[in-house]
Amino acid sequence: MDNLVRQLREHVVTANKDHSAGRKQILVVDDDTNIRALLRQELEADGYSVAEAKDGLQAIARVKELKPDLVILDVMMPKMNGFDAAAVLRSDPDTMNIPIIILSIMEDMDRGFRIGIDSYFTKPVRTEQLLKEIGTLVSRGNSKKRVIVVDADESASKTLAEVLETKGFTVVVVNDLEGCIKNARESKPDMIIVDSLFSDNDGYDQLKALRFEKGFENIFMLILGKQNGKISIDQANV
Repeated sequence: MDNLVRQLREHVVTANKDHSAGRKQILVVDDDTNIRALLRQELEADGYSVAEAKDGLQAIARVKELKPDLVILDVMMPKMNGFDAAAVLRSDPDTMNIPIIILSIMEDMDRGFRIGIDSYFTKPVRTEQLLKEIGTLVSRGNSKKRVIVVDADESASKTLAEVLETKGFTVVVVNDLEGCIKNARESKPDMIIVDSLFSDNDGYDQLKALRFEKGFENIFMLILGKQNGKISIDQANV
């Protein structure tokens, strides 16, 4: 059981905060040096620790390295735009809970919110308005993400649920795919974890098809494998 819990914990979101300074850390992502400098000045004056990235690819690497408390993303950047970077961060269990604000000259809020960002501002933005939203999101912390666990093994599902709940997730446990699909349509979870034994079930194709329905594009699906008392977790091939 100890090995089971340890393996599950390795796949749950962890945070590496800027505790040494006791300040919340913001990652500012923009290809414009002047904008990064201006945001740094305003954020540091408001008591935040600031890190920077100049494109989407660098942003993803820095988020994984630093686990900041919040990310401010521009959209139009070289190598990878802000929308694509946000989508990558939202699809990774290690970064999916970090609040994201998009700050861009582009007015495409619908696309941003479909990806799962927390807030969208168009440039130019009033500094006090931006700082107020940052304060709200940072004080809220990582919002509770909804997870559905599909497992006929009550002991294993209970253990997994307990580990996820200690990490701030809201967990619903169901014992069949029919119940999972019904619950998913009602609650639109952020993640579905399915026992690999269900992968040969007829309902599994219906479950995967959810990803193609409007409003379900960003559900992250994981397959839970069990062998010799050990747990393995892999991203579903959807």
